[in-house]
Amino acid sequence: MKNIKSEAIALAALFQCCSQINRIAHTGYCDENAAATVFRALLVTDPDTVEDIYKTSDLKNGFKSLIEGFSTDGITDNNAKELAKLAMQVIALTDRIMGNSSLYNRLSNEIDSLKVQIEKNYPDFLEGSTSVVMNSDNVEKFAQLYQSLISPNFSKLLIFGEERFLSSTENQNRIRALLLAGIRAVVLWNQVGGKKLYLMFRRKDILSYASEQI
Repeated sequence: MKNIKSEAIALAALFQCCSQINRIAHTGYCDENAAATVFRALLVTDPDTVEDIYKTSDLKNGFKSLIEGFSTDGITDNNAKELAKLAMQVIALTDRIMGNSSLYNRLSNEIDSLKVQIEKNYPDFLEGSTSVVMNSDNVEKFAQLYQSLISPNFSKLLIFGEERFLSSTENQNRIRALLLAGIRAVVLWNQVGGKKLYLMFRRKDILSYASEQI
């Protein structure tokens, strides 16, 4: 039996990213504490455990969104549908990135460089407050990495929302940064044994673990 707990944590992180993208696209705002959790994880490059990357207590939004998007009960809910579709898009995108070893290695190297840059300016980034993590300079750096490396090489993801929010430069930066964080979550999910092929068989156990966390 694969590690359901680790898979559920990684998927919760993915859904936390997707839920905040969805919220920005429809309202122009996000839960900054939820976003900061997944942004911090981008710079945890040498973890010993999954919970070194994501503390379960910081993923309540993600576990709730995972249940909404992953449960057959929520299939008629538009928000749940959008979350599930976006999550599957990010999973498919990450599969393509990981299948391109040259680009994947470049992404890894760029993250390492970004870690040095950000921690030079914000030594307490990983333990810092939400305001430190969500500083516009940090978010823009994550967004620029996505825009410079991912956007030119892969098809754009379909994100539903209102044009007035999606056209904002600040919102575009936050969405790109969250997409990068979502890719990070899917990479972890793959590393702990997660595969699209297995989702239908593990869904019940994953949802059961997620329900225990909220």
